[in-house]
Amino acid sequence: MESLLRAAEQVFAAVGYDRATTNVIAARASVSPGTLYQFYPNKEALAEALALRYAQDLERLHGTVFDDIGPTVPLAELIDATIDPFLDFHRRAPAFEALFLASAVSPALAGRIDVLHDTVASRVEAIFQRRGRHASRLQLRRTAETAVGIVRGLLPPITPLKGLNRTRAIRELKTVLVRYLEPILTIREKQPSGRKNAGRREARSVTARHRQKQQDRSAEDGGGTH
Repeated sequence: MESLLRAAEQVFAAVGYDRATTNVIAARASVSPGTLYQFYPNKEALAEALALRYAQDLERLHGTVFDDIGPTVPLAELIDATIDPFLDFHRRAPAFEALFLASAVSPALAGRIDVLHDTVASRVEAIFQRRGRHASRLQLRRTAETAVGIVRGLLPPITPLKGLNRTRAIRELKTVLVRYLEPILTIREKQPSGRKNAGRREARSVTARHRQKQQDRSAEDGGGTH
């Protein structure tokens, strides 16, 4: 039965749910259609069993990934800690998008995934609130929604990639997130006022010396003409 689910997963990921057939899935599993029907009466049953596994794995992931991130973790590490588990999940669940975007699963399973999708922005916002205390709650909420949108938008093209192409794509995704989040979640250290004033005095002093040198040169040039 496990081999049938693996075969169905491969076929759904390769051609989509609508174009997949039980004959193709049976051939991929190296069994006859009759053998497949002993376990699953149709492709809908295969999709439901596979989607149930995905939903359970994703629920466990949501239950752990957001809990162990402290407010002092560097931003790049925070992004690694939240993004990498989901990247790994989608790598191990290649048919996830094909099943859930095509509404190929029962309303009950689709509802479980919808709940996770609806709450992930709130979970991310809670992490941001512990870091971006100088930002308003509304700004943090919009920032969390935008960050989640960026990840969701780039997950589908990243998922099928392998090797160096996958590594590069993930690096680009994380670079986008760092550059977007850093101005909001990173509190820049303020320069001490004494140092700032000293710098201003030094700048004025350099300017004054420069002007004095120009005046001296002008005077020398003028004296040489007489």
